[in-house]
Amino acid sequence: MMDNSYVGIDLGTSYIKGSILDENGNHIVTVKTRAPAIVSPKPGWTEVDPLEYNFVFKRFLRKLLRKIYTKKVYLGLSSMAPIFIPVDKECYPLYNGILYNDTRAEEEIKELNELYGDLFFEENGNPVNNQQWLPKILWFKKNYPELFSKTWKFMELPTFILCKMTGKIVTDKTMLQEEGLLNYRKRVISNKILEALKIDESYLPEPMELNETLEPFRIDDIVFESNAGTVDFIGSSVSLGMLRPRKMAIIIGSTGVISYSVTDPKPDNRLYLDLGPYNGLYYINGATASAGIFLDYIMELFGMKNMYKKVDKILQNPYINTEGLVLLPYLIGERTPILDPLAKSVIFGLRNTTKKPEILKASIEAIAFSIRHHYDILKSHGYEVDTMYATGGVLKMKAMQTVLPTVMNKRMIKVEEGEESIGDAKIAMVTSGKLTWDELGEILEREMAGELLEPSEIKYLEKNYRIYIQLYQQLKELFRI
Repeated sequence: MMDNSYVGIDLGTSYIKGSILDENGNHIVTVKTRAPAIVSPKPGWTEVDPLEYNFVFKRFLRKLLRKIYTKKVYLGLSSMAPIFIPVDKECYPLYNGILYNDTRAEEEIKELNELYGDLFFEENGNPVNNQQWLPKILWFKKNYPELFSKTWKFMELPTFILCKMTGKIVTDKTMLQEEGLLNYRKRVISNKILEALKIDESYLPEPMELNETLEPFRIDDIVFESNAGTVDFIGSSVSLGMLRPRKMAIIIGSTGVISYSVTDPKPDNRLYLDLGPYNGLYYINGATASAGIFLDYIMELFGMKNMYKKVDKILQNPYINTEGLVLLPYLIGERTPILDPLAKSVIFGLRNTTKKPEILKASIEAIAFSIRHHYDILKSHGYEVDTMYATGGVLKMKAMQTVLPTVMNKRMIKVEEGEESIGDAKIAMVTSGKLTWDELGEILEREMAGELLEPSEIKYLEKNYRIYIQLYQQLKELFRI
């Protein structure tokens, strides 16, 4: 029997996943179980029941423990985030956890930006937005004053689960940054932000760095050391080798995710600024509202639901010409970089000769344009990309493998999709002292082999992209009618 193993657990919206690595970092097994359903009591509201989630987690952990054959486990946790959970002194939730994509606090966002927008941006590097705790705290205080008066702590999902499991009340600084409560330069809770909100720091869990662990605790015969639980995209970024500056990862799944690693961030209110896994590294991130979601919608309109192979085969025809045909993919509004929940999808440039293949191909191009929009903002700040990784379900389509590098005009490496739980387990190797961040970075770079994707010679895509940018600018006021 080996002495140690490294386990990563990701608390996701659809699944709870756990990956086990042996003491040499070799992947042994990944186990998953369906997560409790996200509920939507009103349009735009998204919540999760923390007690139900904890119940499912405990059953999952028992299942995972049966796969562990070591005396000690170093545990790395991550979670969908931010989630706002107010609890009493018994660590009992006073309200369902409010998710990062919940839109109930739009009035509070507007109010906070008008009163303190410059202060919050200066401190946190982000504008007040739906993801953060700030507007949710204000909404909860306004609408449930009695419950607010009973609140002892605000918690994220990992904080809540660790509280139930160990009695410790801790959170990771990467979480605090996403919640909008951290001074990103000093990596400390911002007293200026708390003073503006009139919130006492005692409401917050104890902050920890990602490479710090709680005091050891025992489950059955296994001793655990765990971190405080980071943001899920950190686990994913680590699994994609994003541990050095000037790397970019593009993930095109249901939504589009863009991440750039940097040591000298220049905050931009069109993008998110997050902490990297270690002091001195930051991630500048973008997240679109729809990517694969948009393609699925267009395919379903044409009676081709889930027919990805058939659509991809159609799009291999080199004579499909989309010049002047441009779609906006804002099916459910848009997150970054326009941050406009009222934005709508548009089909521009239809002619009597336009056929189904052209619209399907233009849908793929629209997704690529939404990624390019972020890339242009990064370049405007002088950022340079040494290595660009691309992954995600939509990248399995040959059409996207051609279109994306052409639209970006950049070589990229197609890699396997980053697994948050494996990244979490790799992080656990650092928290254990087995590896340094530099050593882990070197290992991951050697492992990041993939297919090189090259730009093609589709000249008119650059013109179509310029139309894409101008369309939103000229239509955004009409979206408000």
